[in-house]
Amino acid sequence: MNKKILACIFIIPFVALFSWTMWLYAQQATGKEVKVSVTGYDPRDLLSGHYIQYTIDWDRTDCDQFLDSICPKDEFCKEARWGRQCRFYIPEKNAKELDRLFWRHNTTDMIFEVVYSYHKGTEPLAKQLLINGKDWRESLEKK
Repeated sequence: MNKKILACIFIIPFVALFSWTMWLYAQQATGKEVKVSVTGYDPRDLLSGHYIQYTIDWDRTDCDQFLDSICPKDEFCKEARWGRQCRFYIPEKNAKELDRLFWRHNTTDMIFEVVYSYHKGTEPLAKQLLINGKDWRESLEKK
């Protein structure tokens, strides 16, 4: 009896992690892809760990891609002290170069966008960071 209880104690976390992973995968795979412009990051905390913090520029985002052509501003990102905080996770080895591109973004005509998997009523999942319409990794390879 003790072995069965011990086995359950070890198996339950793996089942829970697997279920959560599959739920996230299904949400990402079945969601509608929407592209939003990003800007307004906090320069004091641009690269914290392995992610980029940014805010969504709703004035430059095409709201026609959403239901009734209304941007669901409250569904994207989490509430923070300075507004809604968004994150896109990147490998640490690319942090410095991507940081440099973000800083040049203020003085050039570079356009930064994030592609999300969106389901109405749930928090969207960031799928891809675009720089001038191309995947961010392609932009780093050219530099």
